[in-house]
Amino acid sequence: MNKQNKFIDYSGTNHDLRTIIDSIPVHFHIKDKNNMFVIVNKAKADFHGKKPYEFPGKTDFDIFSEEKAVVHKQNEENVIRNGKPVSNVLEKVLRSGEEILLSSDISPWYDNKGNIIGTICISRNITGMEDPRNSYLLTRQRNFFNALMDNIPDSIYFKDKKSRFVLINRALADKFGLESTEDAIGKTDFDFFSREYAKPRYDGEQHIIKTGKPLIEYEKEEVFEGKEKKWVAATKVPWYDENDNIIGILGITRDITDRRKAEEKVEYLSFHDVLTDLYNRAYFEEELKRLDTSRQLPLTIVMGDLNGLKFINDAYGHAYGDTFLKRIADILKDSFREEDIIARWGGDEFIAILPRTTLSDTNKIIKRIKILCKKRSTKDIPLSISIGASTKKTSKSNILDIIKKAEDKMYKNKISESKNFHESLIESLRDSLKERGLTGEREAEKNEGYAIILGRKLNLSNIKIEELKLLLNLHNIGKIALADEIMSKRGRLTKDEWNIIKELPVIGYRIAESSQKLKTIAEPILAHHEWYNGEGYPRGIKGEEIPVISRISSIVNAYNAMISDRPYRKKMTKKQAIREIKRFSGIQFDPAIANLFIEILENEGN
Repeated sequence: MNKQNKFIDYSGTNHDLRTIIDSIPVHFHIKDKNNMFVIVNKAKADFHGKKPYEFPGKTDFDIFSEEKAVVHKQNEENVIRNGKPVSNVLEKVLRSGEEILLSSDISPWYDNKGNIIGTICISRNITGMEDPRNSYLLTRQRNFFNALMDNIPDSIYFKDKKSRFVLINRALADKFGLESTEDAIGKTDFDFFSREYAKPRYDGEQHIIKTGKPLIEYEKEEVFEGKEKKWVAATKVPWYDENDNIIGILGITRDITDRRKAEEKVEYLSFHDVLTDLYNRAYFEEELKRLDTSRQLPLTIVMGDLNGLKFINDAYGHAYGDTFLKRIADILKDSFREEDIIARWGGDEFIAILPRTTLSDTNKIIKRIKILCKKRSTKDIPLSISIGASTKKTSKSNILDIIKKAEDKMYKNKISESKNFHESLIESLRDSLKERGLTGEREAEKNEGYAIILGRKLNLSNIKIEELKLLLNLHNIGKIALADEIMSKRGRLTKDEWNIIKELPVIGYRIAESSQKLKTIAEPILAHHEWYNGEGYPRGIKGEEIPVISRISSIVNAYNAMISDRPYRKKMTKKQAIREIKRFSGIQFDPAIANLFIEILENEGN
């Protein structure tokens, strides 16, 4: 960042305020405590034949004669030292051979903690103002001031020493619901707000009037009857007369509701998991430090790991997986108590801190979680989470050891629970395939009969026969991810639709790989649509490279498809189907298996 931009940022002005400053016909500048310019408006820069960006980072000594620079510096140092503004500081300037008389008002510049960090100066050309004929200049400046007051969106007001409004701008009048800004004159906050709201503000203003100490950029809630609650940044400074006597206060209030909401959102997201709305790991670790004290004993840690998230992601897609996570998170929210800290620990892991909770009480919560999982499970998404818990009973115990014990118990429970869960998931997938018309009960039984006979004739082991039966039912498991409109489409598929179809064995492979029970048929699922001559998909393997149970399942399922009605064609007769198998023997089908299958079909009769 260059020097120029550094000083513009330091001023804290936004684009709108900068535009207003540059619209002021009087000279305006801000300096820091080192006499360096921070902001100079266009009127002042033009007067000195320069551009506004040429001033920031420089001092009077860089721009004016040493004599003038010394005077300016002394005036500004007095304001910084005394903390009081000075008015009508006169200076004669020679410009184009003409003598110009400038009048300057110099005020302290405060930070948001009330510390003086520089000066603010406004200068006016008052040349000839002693002549009554030039009084129109004063009128013009008053008109400008009124226009400025009524066009700034911030609420601006002046109050007397009794906190009565002397002047307000249009923005504040609109907040009060007043037709004219003059309707507020003589009134106080008590006329517009409840006593509970107005009293602390009145007391704060009286303290400013008494001590001369300003309130800078403090944030507060602002409530007007019948309107939405807002957050504002308020600044109140003493209002002085020409003799430096405090005669009231000047207040400016800026709406910061959008900024506050953005900050609250950022703060919320920094402590919460976006998907589940639970706390995140960073927040959990901070709370663990806070709660790991003797006062919170017994302190129990509960860890949970979802069963089958990867399986669900692969079978139904990540949108289903996200739904699974959110449903489990909702169950945890409904099961734990308000004082418990529940967080998402990792991808599919959750963790909770239960202060002043015995293991016995924790087990009741765990039981509640299990009950809700069963109650809220659906046919598509059975809900299951393996849980482990451990309790810190004495201060001598290390909380990290307690977490490790809870984690070990969780994984021990997962070994037994995940097996049952995967079986229920597989059953759920089978049901989904049947409901979508991808397999039928009767055809599945007939297919299995053919496959077993073929397996026996090929001398397959009992283990391979069981794998074959599983493959027959689930070879098309990847179709779970397929849109119904593609499944039921009449006529030819488009190129894009066909590319989707070719991906289904890969999806099926991923699903089977994520399940301990289906792992043995993952490779046969992947190879189910390969052709004996190598022209199949997705890998183009051929012959004996294709697992034998894939070659058996492929021909049995192909025959079943031939003799069944499909959206895109009529079913074949048995004889037509046999002719089709013969035609594709050695091309799509293993010729040895094709001959055995034809023999079985011909021997069974019609």
